[in-house]
Amino acid sequence: MKTSKSLFESRAEVLEKMEEIVALAKTEERDLTEDETTNFDSLSEKADALEVEAKRSQKWEDMQKAKVKQAPAVSETEKVSRNWSLFKAINEIRNGKPLTGLEAEMHQEAEKEARKSLQGIGIPTMMTEKRAIDQTNSAIAPTAVGAYVDSLQAEALYTRVGVTNLGTVAADTVLPIAGGSTVGWKTEVAAAADGGANFDKLTLSPKRLTGYANISNQLLIQNGPAAEASVMRDLGRNAATQIDAAMFASSNVTAAPGCIAATSGVLTFVEATFGSGSVASDMLEAIQTIANDHGLDGNLQFVNSWELYSAIKNEAMVSSVSPLYQDDRLAGYPGWFSSGPAKSAGASGDGIFGDFSRVFFATFGPTSILVDPYTRAAENEVRLVVNNHVDWGVASGASFVKYTTLIA
Repeated sequence: MKTSKSLFESRAEVLEKMEEIVALAKTEERDLTEDETTNFDSLSEKADALEVEAKRSQKWEDMQKAKVKQAPAVSETEKVSRNWSLFKAINEIRNGKPLTGLEAEMHQEAEKEARKSLQGIGIPTMMTEKRAIDQTNSAIAPTAVGAYVDSLQAEALYTRVGVTNLGTVAADTVLPIAGGSTVGWKTEVAAAADGGANFDKLTLSPKRLTGYANISNQLLIQNGPAAEASVMRDLGRNAATQIDAAMFASSNVTAAPGCIAATSGVLTFVEATFGSGSVASDMLEAIQTIANDHGLDGNLQFVNSWELYSAIKNEAMVSSVSPLYQDDRLAGYPGWFSSGPAKSAGASGDGIFGDFSRVFFATFGPTSILVDPYTRAAENEVRLVVNNHVDWGVASGASFVKYTTLIA
């Protein structure tokens, strides 16, 4: 997500171009020409879109600042004595010793949060929520955990398209989804129709996201913070890849939460036959399909297969005039690419377009790391098995359209 400052600056540049058009017409004491009117209207739409995006970014930045202000201030002595270490915890477990110090304290907090005992190393949610801890003043200063979360956030496409992240929730969380109200015209004395909104529901329940890393015993002995951060960063990157692959897939992935494209009610359309302009036709038809169903509102964005990248980059929305993909925007909307959607090499790729604010994402309970010193003992390594529990769902299938675009 771009910063609100850069977005507002971009909007200001657009407004300057609009002012130049009007100023020229006033100087020449005439009305706008047809071309000037078209250009002015196009710039006006771009300015409105940038304003919406800038306000969204500003809201997100304000939320992060508020979190930082809530962090507790502690003395320098506390910061030094309570420095959480992944490698310290691993070494204690692989040597058959109980966890001690801050690592033991945080493990106990994770067990309280999970309401059950946890094997290995428990990491409570407060340590894995991005920016929830002031790294300057916090007593915890979780360097390695921070690397895991930072990597998960930076690598994950789902965090950039703007899904609604509910944070940490209880198991089997039910979200009420309001339906349409029944309102209509009646004569003066006719009975009114029932105007109450019907409510549907979206239920989120924990799905296990797990992975492992094999760590050299020699590396553990060195116990360097850079090595800790590298290990956790790699685990975070792999978790992000798996979430994206399942969320943006064309069909459901076994044991994972359901993909957006396979949600009941998702819209489709007949793709253009391959040929001149077929790629642009499909992107524009995706927008039109959403518009025809309920209008163009919400956090509308594209996610396409990487197979379509070159075709989209080379395509013109209007022949020889307007690029289809420019400044990370596809036909005027944010455009992203993922390995999740289905593809046929050199022939086609899938994509989705819709309102990503209607996708609700939740994390369930703490992260746990199981320390296994036996499986890779012959290779002088310790295996770390990481377990997280997450889920997501789409509030309304018709918020998205799924398509297949031909490129050959």
